[in-house]
Amino acid sequence: MYIVFWALICLLASIGAVQALSWIVCTIGRPDGDSSGGRAYQVIPLAREAGQLEQQLRWELHLIRWSSTTRPGQLILLDTGLDEEAREVCRNILAGIDGIIICRPEEVAGLLCTEERALAESL
Repeated sequence: MYIVFWALICLLASIGAVQALSWIVCTIGRPDGDSSGGRAYQVIPLAREAGQLEQQLRWELHLIRWSSTTRPGQLILLDTGLDEEAREVCRNILAGIDGIIICRPEEVAGLLCTEERALAESL
């Protein structure tokens, strides 16, 4: 019984050590959004219905907060014909959260060009 107890303790300790080491390696090894001289973007079209839109926004926020993969420097949500109720849902859910932009598809090219000019001027 004593040996089984210590074997179990050693097993749990080794699993914990491996998990802690993987967190450290993932944190140190993860490139920043600006590591290539540019900025990483993720573009997601939004659902038009308010109920689906809220679920989609909450899911994207969940992924941004808890994903172990590289996070984008900027999240661009495409307004593909949202009505006023849907825009209000977006404003309420995304209030106070940085790094997320809502724009129409035709505004994306201008937004990216503005970001590239600002980056070039800062160099």
